[in-house]
Amino acid sequence: MNPFSKTYDPNDDLALVHEAREGSKIALDKLLRFHQGFIYNVALRLVRNPADAADLSQEAIIKVITKLNQFKGKSSFRTWIYKIVVNHFIKSKKRKSEIEINSFDKWGKFLDTAYSTEEMTTEEHKKYEEEIVFVRNNCMTSMLLCLNRQQRMVFILGAVFNIKSNIASQLLDISAENFRQQLSRAKADLFQFMENKCGLMNPNNPCRCAKKTKGFIKDGLIDLSKNRFKSELVKEIREIAIENNSKLDNLIEGKYLSFFRQQPYENKNLTHELLKSLLVNKDIIELFRLN
Repeated sequence: MNPFSKTYDPNDDLALVHEAREGSKIALDKLLRFHQGFIYNVALRLVRNPADAADLSQEAIIKVITKLNQFKGKSSFRTWIYKIVVNHFIKSKKRKSEIEINSFDKWGKFLDTAYSTEEMTTEEHKKYEEEIVFVRNNCMTSMLLCLNRQQRMVFILGAVFNIKSNIASQLLDISAENFRQQLSRAKADLFQFMENKCGLMNPNNPCRCAKKTKGFIKDGLIDLSKNRFKSELVKEIREIAIENNSKLDNLIEGKYLSFFRQQPYENKNLTHELLKSLLVNKDIIELFRLN
């Protein structure tokens, strides 16, 4: 569920917030379950690694829980919670992936040199179709790491999940015009790189997902026996980001964005174990008078 879609009803959140403050574990659980999927999927695009994304999401969720009694209703709960989440995401410590990949030059050199001579047969293409898609998605997320965190967050909100500038700008505490300018710059940097390096965008480019996939399999970097590469896929992002922007989709950049929106929207349940630990926490119980 995308809490930024037209089907979002702010009254649902308000009712759950009220009940949670009155001590309802069930309401607190429902509130967090509604938002945690989107939080995790944004975090995953921000730091790439699923374990790091889960940790980052849980940190943000804990921060939201401890601040819940500070919500005054001056803005929508959606704006309030995601301002906390986005601010935490941008200011938190760098994860390993962000240190490994921090520039277009660095990632470009990897794409140019790694497994550049590998070739897949037609049969191998069919056999390893899911692995190739996984490598493609991982590469696209790695490209995002070449942007700084602010640029990444702007691109994730505005281009990947297609959140309107008047809403997304509030989460970043900037003007809508500033958000649009930052989004435009992030797109330009990213799409220029893709046009120069990515074989999906330009057939003259040597980089091919299949070549990389075959190399990764040969070197044991994709564990076929355990299927560790497989996503907990329920939908694609394009199904979640349902508010189509026809002006955007009709532009040439639509071909670039389609690959980002085809990435899996992962069904990762962060709240079960988190809530089990939180709901026995003495401070949390006292804070919410949980029953």
